[in-house]
Amino acid sequence: MSIINPSSIAVIGASGTPGKVGHDVLQNLLSQGFTGKVFPINPKHTEILETKTYKSVKDVAENIDLAVIVVPAIYVPSVLEECAEKSIKDIVIISAGFGEVGTEEGDALEKHIVDIAKKHSLNIVGPNCLGIIRPQIRMNASFAADIPPQGSIALISQSGAMAVGIMDSATELGLGFSLIASIGNTAVRNECDFLEMAANDNDTKVIGLYLENISDGIRFLTTAVQTRKPIVLLKSGVSTKGIEAAASHTGALAGNDAAIDALCAQAGIHRAHTSEEMFDMLEVLSLEPRLASNRIAIITNAGGLGILATDAAEKSGLDLPALSPAQEAILKTALPAAASTRNPIDVVGDAGIKRYEAALNAVGNDPHIDGICVILTPQVMTPSTEIADAIIAWKTKHPLMPVVTSFIGQTHVHTEKLSLQKAGIPCFETPERAIAALAALQKKDKQEEKEVPVDTKRQAAALSLLNEYKGLIPEDVIQALFILYNIPVPKQKIATTENDAVRIAQEIGYPVIAKISSPHIVHKTDVGGIRAHLLTEEDVRNAWQEITANVSEHRPDADIRGILIQQYRPAGEEFIIGAVRDTSFGHLIMAGLGGIYTELLEDTSFRIAPVTEKEGYRMLTELTSWQLLLGMRGKKQLDIDNLSHVTQAVSQLVTECPQIKDIDLNPVFVTTNGVLIADAKVVIG
Repeated sequence: MSIINPSSIAVIGASGTPGKVGHDVLQNLLSQGFTGKVFPINPKHTEILETKTYKSVKDVAENIDLAVIVVPAIYVPSVLEECAEKSIKDIVIISAGFGEVGTEEGDALEKHIVDIAKKHSLNIVGPNCLGIIRPQIRMNASFAADIPPQGSIALISQSGAMAVGIMDSATELGLGFSLIASIGNTAVRNECDFLEMAANDNDTKVIGLYLENISDGIRFLTTAVQTRKPIVLLKSGVSTKGIEAAASHTGALAGNDAAIDALCAQAGIHRAHTSEEMFDMLEVLSLEPRLASNRIAIITNAGGLGILATDAAEKSGLDLPALSPAQEAILKTALPAAASTRNPIDVVGDAGIKRYEAALNAVGNDPHIDGICVILTPQVMTPSTEIADAIIAWKTKHPLMPVVTSFIGQTHVHTEKLSLQKAGIPCFETPERAIAALAALQKKDKQEEKEVPVDTKRQAAALSLLNEYKGLIPEDVIQALFILYNIPVPKQKIATTENDAVRIAQEIGYPVIAKISSPHIVHKTDVGGIRAHLLTEEDVRNAWQEITANVSEHRPDADIRGILIQQYRPAGEEFIIGAVRDTSFGHLIMAGLGGIYTELLEDTSFRIAPVTEKEGYRMLTELTSWQLLLGMRGKKQLDIDNLSHVTQAVSQLVTECPQIKDIDLNPVFVTTNGVLIADAKVVIG
């Protein structure tokens, strides 16, 4: 991996003028401890910074592992050709002026360098990036001012400014790095390549990513699932592309960042929603061992802060069990009567070193406790420095016990916070942040790597049904399609005349439902296009006349296929199952609470297809309405197995028929002994 471990580097566009990027990159490599060879390249100079300078990389007699390019964008293609002639495969293009400027010229230049890279098999980072920093070999091949503290975090960032900000705060944040990679426009080597690189790097323990887009979602998912190191992702620029698919509830709900949530759920990625969350997760994951369980203890000298921490623990899925009788008895002898030995443990405001030590020993020796949060607020009598030292000494003796701290305040605890962080113990501004960080130490489940077989015979039959359609397909085609995939639908048929509707209703058997059938009408209720619980021929005729009149008034422009006559079934609880195609990740599968509450409550779970029935079941458990499926207030459990089967079947359908843009099954009636699709939309395109 010459990109991150080169022994020789050429700086193409090296400059003797301080303040220019070519000068700063060269000076960083020459002055910050890099022991490899550095070759400045500039045709106008023979020496820069007391280092022999070459007109071209072709003039350097020795091998060059890595080229860092800082020439104006227009000259980059010719420089790449020279690198190829010199057999330099690993290249960092810091130069800007490519696709990021949004001009035809910039786009054309970026395409040109991609073509050159393909032609010569070049590994290009950038363009428009900060560069690469490798602290353990003192390599600062960037225009960042300094090398950050060495540690075990690999930071991969599409924003150079973001990377600089994190590095500048590293000491205060308690962060140490194995790699800083600013990847810029990702024209050739993208986030997936660097994720693989960090996963295979022995110096890296935790991988942090700041990404503005993910170019190859499926590869990213596969790579993340295979990576055995914790991954923290901060994704900005949340996509709204899914709103284009707002012809359905599924499309509208996927218009937020559902794909990223699905990615993190399936790959076991820690998702940070803010920069602060990202910093906290990186710190704790790089310093502390993983939690063996969700059972923790909170030690505090302020009852109110203990309550806030307890609330945060419940929100984060952490449990605060009572201490074992033996440990609680020991602790009671060490604490005053006003203290609380319950969990959270309140050692009271005038607590000194002895009480904190007693509490640490009690929870540390308790078999029911697998993690600790220690909170301190500096009161007049609080020996903050001594307590910090006591925590450090205790942690030194118990390195396998995850510990986080929260010393509240600034002036009276600033030195103590730095001492804790220097000792490798995370210290946070608030108890809520400390608990959230501790929760990040829980092991994240990853989906099982799976190959979902394609039923080629079924696929051929499905494709033959869909080939002639674009847009919203007719209900009778949906019925035939769903029968192939064992998706339960009621008996139904499209009527083209009033008499036809009566005949179909008699064939199906009363009661029936009548619905307008049109490729231009997605939400039938909005135009008065549904009549339910029709019991007689007269009901059907009245429904026909009312629906046609309503549609004629509200949508006179719509192409009408007819009116769908559908078997009426007693309703169950209403859920929704759907699929929508995402530009980066392929099809997203959705399960959630359905009916009229779908978009109001947004109780949904998403996954990236393909989805197994086991994963479909997991999706349902994530819903707030999971309790509804289990049975509430004496009601029996609903048919969860069949609902998860429908989720998997929809996933299989879009996998075998990729031209499907959108599927919306809403409502899906779920009873104690089955499910039924009351309304279905399938969009091709």
